[in-house]
Amino acid sequence: MRGLKTTLLLVTLLGLGGCQSDDPAKDMMADYYQRLGNVLDAPTPDFTTPAVPPLPRKRDLVQPLEALRMGVLDAYELRQCGLFNLIAERNSSLGKVADRFRQLDYELNFIDTAQRCLPQVKDPSIHTELEQALALKRQQRDTVIWNTLADSDAWRGQLSLPAYTLPIDLPAHSNAVSTIDQFSHLLNHHPVANESVTDWQESIEKQRILGALFVSLSYHTAWLNQTSALIANHQEKVLCGGNFDTTRLERLQTVFYKFYVGDVQPYLARVDGLYRDIAPALTRFATLQTPDAFSAYKNAYWQGEAYRQYKDAIKHHADVWQQLFQRCDVKLGQ
Repeated sequence: MRGLKTTLLLVTLLGLGGCQSDDPAKDMMADYYQRLGNVLDAPTPDFTTPAVPPLPRKRDLVQPLEALRMGVLDAYELRQCGLFNLIAERNSSLGKVADRFRQLDYELNFIDTAQRCLPQVKDPSIHTELEQALALKRQQRDTVIWNTLADSDAWRGQLSLPAYTLPIDLPAHSNAVSTIDQFSHLLNHHPVANESVTDWQESIEKQRILGALFVSLSYHTAWLNQTSALIANHQEKVLCGGNFDTTRLERLQTVFYKFYVGDVQPYLARVDGLYRDIAPALTRFATLQTPDAFSAYKNAYWQGEAYRQYKDAIKHHADVWQQLFQRCDVKLGQ
């Protein structure tokens, strides 16, 4: 009998563990929504996950590049200034299979090295050919950056939209935020000081925050709007003033202060703060010329439409609460 009890206890504990969600923020919002429904004695329809623009496939995003051909690579001046060795390394067996970050690193190094080489070239024909090569590389620079964003495993992992939202207690993301910001400054033609862009790859790959941030904006916007509608559509059930029973109003105040002000609002503010930290980099990314397939994603997350909707939803939710409390002459904070 004792063994049977132990087995039943173990099964019970495993069952409880299995019920735990892997997305505590969603659970928090759902709990807040359900508590409001209980107090208002109102139906709480199941939440419909909002449609979000997915990150398109690589093949729909990668842009072609014009091949560079130089017939004077063995010229003495190009050997002396390092351009010959740079191109030879790129054309080696390892260089030909380099990933997107190493390809970008090469392109940036080519531009920097060619700019330094040009004044040293005395032969007019070599000078002209190098000028043309440099002009092409400068012209394609942003496309190479875009292809790194669109096609590298590190950036795909960063930009892909997961099924989960940001955790309630946001971990420190300072290294990832700093790295993303540094990468975005390439679009301002800032030089990479004393380091290679490949040095940023690990941080971008391992600290994945952008996708979860974007999902959080869209998901929590929809939750807030549905929760706001629940309050607005059932306000008439809240009696206040005179000789009315104010029990429901008092219970609503408890939900407001304990669950919204105490839990939901601080979390929403942390999500907002993370987006504002990232926003300057996203604004720079949005200056890139991108394929039509990327337009919906770009508008929502790089150009800030999802964030604007998020802020509007937070403000609308606060307004709904304020209207209710004003009607019942409840002073917030008291």
